Amino acid sequence: MKQVIVSCLLAIMLVSAALIAGCADEKRSTPTIPVTTAPPTQKVTVPYGEELKVSLDAPVTSEVYLTMTARANSRELGGGRSFMRLKVNGKDILAQRLVNKKLNFTYGGEKPFRTTYYSTNMSAWYLFFSPDFAGYENPEQADHILEGNAYVYKFDVSDIVNKGVPNEILIENIGDEVAAQYTNPGDIEFYKSASIIIDPIRLEGKGTEVVQITKEATPTRIIVGKKSVVTLTVKNDLPGSISDVEITDAGIPSGLSGKAVIGKLDKPVAPGGTYTTTYEVTAEKTGTYTLGSAVMTFADATGNYQKQESGTVTITVI
Repeated sequence: MKQVIVSCLLAIMLVSAALIAGCADEKRSTPTIPVTTAPPTQKVTVPYGEELKVSLDAPVTSEVYLTMTARANSRELGGGRSFMRLKVNGKDILAQRLVNKKLNFTYGGEKPFRTTYYSTNMSAWYLFFSPDFAGYENPEQADHILEGNAYVYKFDVSDIVNKGVPNEILIENIGDEVAAQYTNPGDIEFYKSASIIIDPIRLEGKGTEVVQITKEATPTRIIVGKKSVVTLTVKNDLPGSISDVEITDAGIPSGLSGKAVIGKLDKPVAPGGTYTTTYEVTAEKTGTYTLGSAVMTFADATGNYQKQESGTVTITVI
């Protein structure tokens, strides 16, 4: 049985296809996996022969990327091997999803060595054995990597994430599969001692937010006794309607009075459509006040529930 380490990360804040087998990685390169709990931090460690599940919220943007800085931990630089498998929501992360560097790369030195970041034979990603995230980036290191950042991986996962809600990222250390290819006790021990270190891992957004909620106040500078109008606007740029839309605005801070918006919309918001609601706050005493974010949950046309939140608004009372 494979052991599964389950961990949660809250947004934060984050991890092709040449036919080169993992065995051909002459530079240091399954499946029984034993279950522990990892702490919810940006840094994750995946021990030899184990899996780690991380929960990450995806931004509600047209493009979403899984980014990570990763290495196989070792006391000194030791080359690399195909050592890590990745899945997002059960889908394998294959070669074509790598977008921040070329699939094939070259070690420098007197005899340059060329290999690939993704092994189709092992369905795994190449990691460098290193005590830090600097060694193979250092041009003074004879066999440093000549193209791209050796440790940073960026994958386009726009089509397989659920935007605005948690997504399951599975990271597998296949050191046990690699070690099984060797008979030399020293080689076996080398791979058995290599945990995968990722610091950080996150889902990043780019492009237009396809569903958004904005919050504005007019005016933002008032005198005691006067009112400011707070406007919440929902805009839907998805190709289908959003339904079961619920808005929960932040409470009114002391020094202001009013009633924040909380409740569900009585009908869906059509593609390209907007919904606007307003309420008033009254200034009761001088000061500077921050109205917190409004949070919106909704179901998209496929039935997936997502979450989005507005920015904050500052009102100054004089």
